[in-house]
Amino acid sequence: MRTTHAARPDHWKRYELAARYASGRVLDAACGCGYGSKILLERADLVIGVDISPDAIAWAEEHFHGPCFIQGKIEDEPWAGKFETVVSLETIEHLKDPRPALEAFRSACIGTLIASVPNEERYPFQAENFARDESPHFRHYLPREFEDLLKSCGFKVTERFCQADKQGDISGGSDGRFMIFIAE
Repeated sequence: MRTTHAARPDHWKRYELAARYASGRVLDAACGCGYGSKILLERADLVIGVDISPDAIAWAEEHFHGPCFIQGKIEDEPWAGKFETVVSLETIEHLKDPRPALEAFRSACIGTLIASVPNEERYPFQAENFARDESPHFRHYLPREFEDLLKSCGFKVTERFCQADKQGDISGGSDGRFMIFIAE
């Protein structure tokens, strides 16, 4: 059970970047406790946040009015309709096989995908660092691997951003500890 719902600065800044690209109907996949969905709603007509955790969804519904929140697995597509923007921040590395989720995003997305993952070159994956996490990382990605994964699921990367550390300043490129890719 999640006991805290505090947002790290680097996560907050990823959502602020995503909000710059958000328009129309937005899907916030693996929305967690909902603060990101609320940030996205500042630029979107409608935001639907989906998360597997019933506790996270209950927190989001209590504290962040405006977005619609749904409890469910993103691979199962618990939402209805299409979205101009799909946001998937800090999600893909938590999935043993991310392809079903990315294919669900491709099916739902008629515009832009914004996705982030840890960069294996700058933040090497060590399973023991995540062994006690409720939702552990299964891997990190090299920039080319992440781009190839997105491409294999029908997306074309159009822009690349990164964050050097958990303080969160975002810059162009993929040479940071965390990568944020914009795709169509």
